[in-house]
Amino acid sequence: MAKWSYVNAGSETDRLQIESITVTPDPPKPGADLKGVIKATVTAEITDGAYAEVTVKLGLVRLLQKRYDLFAELKKDGSPWSLTADSGGGAPVAPGKVELTFDGSLPREIPRAKFTISVRAYTVDDEDLAALDAQVDFLSADVR
Repeated sequence: MAKWSYVNAGSETDRLQIESITVTPDPPKPGADLKGVIKATVTAEITDGAYAEVTVKLGLVRLLQKRYDLFAELKKDGSPWSLTADSGGGAPVAPGKVELTFDGSLPREIPRAKFTISVRAYTVDDEDLAALDAQVDFLSADVR
């Protein structure tokens, strides 16, 4: 079976305090639909221009390093991401509870290997927003 885990690598001063992350199916499976839910609390307003730097590695090999504009990703047609917040679903996001949802599918061709994922998110002013480190182990994953 595949396994996954995450660590909230942020600090108590980050504007986005991650409370929990769940995935369905748990664990994720290559070739399967995946729903991920991040529940968090926003402690200070998050405005348009906030971004995340995502790095995916296979061992020491960097497979992906990309910067994403958070609100642009939410607005894209057909985006697998959605945001539910006490203040609504767009920018700016006022302090309060938020739920960020990913609803997509994983490619069947995912190599049977261990991946590490690093996400560092920042405000438009380059202040820390959130930090997350995850590991996904597909070494013995079942293919649908």
